[in-house]
Amino acid sequence: MKSLFLLVALLFAVALSSSSAVVSKASNPAKKQKAVAQFNDPVRLQGVRLKGEYLFVHDDAAMTRGEACTFVYKGDAEIASQLVVSFHCTPVQRQKVGGFVIRTEQLSPDVNEVREFQFGGETEAHAVPMKYLAFVF
Repeated sequence: MKSLFLLVALLFAVALSSSSAVVSKASNPAKKQKAVAQFNDPVRLQGVRLKGEYLFVHDDAAMTRGEACTFVYKGDAEIASQLVVSFHCTPVQRQKVGGFVIRTEQLSPDVNEVREFQFGGETEAHAVPMKYLAFVF
């Protein structure tokens, strides 16, 4: 009888430990997404003019901490010296898209501004915060 009780207790402990390991893996928010965009016509992003190839990187762990979570690099690699702009985005729910999408707004005939971006296969887009100018009188 004691050996049966010990066996049941051991099986329960093994089942409990393996299920908690699965839960911790599933709730890991440390996802980093990357996509390259080609701008043939210039666009503005946070006051910076973009033309050519740029790498967009979104870091979910930084977003969770409330830090800058979006990084845009000139070219197609994460090279610190090529960082153009970084900011803390705002998540926005959208329809799932097949590929990387950048949404812009035309401010004038010559100026398009990046408003949000969305990675392929995702329903969450990332809105760019508006950069306000301060005027001193």
